[in-house]
Amino acid sequence: MRRNILLLLMIAFTCMVVSCYDDKGSYNYTDVNEVEIDELGDGYSVIFKKDTLKIVPKVSFTMDSLTPDRYEYEWKAVPGLTNKNPGGVIGTERDLVYFTELYPGSYSLYLKIRDKQTGLLWMNSTPLSVRTEVALGFLLIGEDPDGYVNVDMIAMPSDTIVLKSLLSNNGLPPMKGPKRIMYTSSGISSFDPYVKLWVATEDRSYYVNTTTFSGDPLNTFERMVYSSFEMPAELNPVHMIAKSRAGAMSSYRMVVCDNGYVFLVSLFSGEYYANPINRASKTQDVLFKAYPYIFSTPGYVSGAVIYDTDDNRFLRFGTFDTSSRELPDGATDIFPWIQPEGRVLWYAENTMDTEGGSSNGNSFALMKDTETSDFHIYKFYASNGAKRAYYAVNKSLVTDIDKAELFAFSSKRTMFLYAVGKTLYAYDYNKGYEKLYKMEMDGEITMLKFDIQSNTTYNDLYVATYNAETGGTLQKYVLGTDQNKFELTPDERCHWTDLVKVKDMDWRNSTK
Repeated sequence: MRRNILLLLMIAFTCMVVSCYDDKGSYNYTDVNEVEIDELGDGYSVIFKKDTLKIVPKVSFTMDSLTPDRYEYEWKAVPGLTNKNPGGVIGTERDLVYFTELYPGSYSLYLKIRDKQTGLLWMNSTPLSVRTEVALGFLLIGEDPDGYVNVDMIAMPSDTIVLKSLLSNNGLPPMKGPKRIMYTSSGISSFDPYVKLWVATEDRSYYVNTTTFSGDPLNTFERMVYSSFEMPAELNPVHMIAKSRAGAMSSYRMVVCDNGYVFLVSLFSGEYYANPINRASKTQDVLFKAYPYIFSTPGYVSGAVIYDTDDNRFLRFGTFDTSSRELPDGATDIFPWIQPEGRVLWYAENTMDTEGGSSNGNSFALMKDTETSDFHIYKFYASNGAKRAYYAVNKSLVTDIDKAELFAFSSKRTMFLYAVGKTLYAYDYNKGYEKLYKMEMDGEITMLKFDIQSNTTYNDLYVATYNAETGGTLQKYVLGTDQNKFELTPDERCHWTDLVKVKDMDWRNSTK
């Protein structure tokens, strides 16, 4: 009973204290400006380095919608669980306009809106998928409108699309003077780690990621060389034999650098380059400067021929050699391996010409006599060093050939093409039937190249031109096979404009 009385007294005391408490709190509530984000869409799928993502969200404000600088906007791509790419902020305006440079993968795309007066934050999200279409197609290196090196691609995943500015914001320093682009291809799965995409410029040569085209200033060739010779600080590849017929990777890789160093490796042992082989078997301690091109058979790589620019001679090496071997000349040979005084190598090209039983393709060397400006054509089989044919170029026919820097030898005709300005020349060197043809293009010719990788007809000629109105243009022509005339038929399906000022192209045959 006593316990009940005490409990009643405590309750009464508590009520008395509460009733005496002076409540000084404020009950004047302030309305909050609320933001609602809608119409972001059900999700987006865009192509890396191709599409521009455009989203116009519906944004509603319960109070102040007339003061645009009151709000901060942030579009942020957050990678999915299996996506190791960094993501990040891709826009800071209310409406999103974003050229897709996010690496391929799945993301959640968030729009965040912050009210700067209240500090409150609202957000909404939508799925985003970035895919790549760089499986098959032609890689093009050239100059962009600002004069810097960049890469475009004529990609052929199903329908043909054009991917532009693939080197932009890729982590490499801006470069000048495009020289060559080299995709080393894929084949045996064990070689996948050695698939590389090289870009060679006047400044430097780097390899870049084959999917994202991202690069690193450390992606250089000299870091892959382990030589007992004292090596230069920089080794910049400008030509490499990496592919055989139809673009399949060779198990051997041959590399020549802009300073004339030549290297050979078997990929079965990894991509670790030992001592250079631009040295003769008789003078193995003396390095000569090699011409920046390697003669080899495109159909199957089984040795190569290089040109010594110091002593003006051709040498050969096999896939197991550690130095180059001198090639002997016979008294009745159709042309010499060791050149007479004043004769130098002017242009070099490997083709799928099969004359003389060269089933894997003959090589051509265009030689020039520096004193007389006479030109000569040597044709040989680089696999075994067999001489196939010699042609003296008719100097009275080949107009402006000494001004030309662009050449292309046909695999199916006794014909080579060369360009000077807007004029394309085609010279038929068939003995006794020599002829010169010419045609005018709409712009300056910047590249000539026969396609011997993507198909087996070997009659497709790609001509790149440039003018200020259309930018870089690439046109595919089919060279006619009638030996009595010169016909170039344009393929209307293969005409692209607004490209880089194309310097070189290479065939990519794989997603790797």
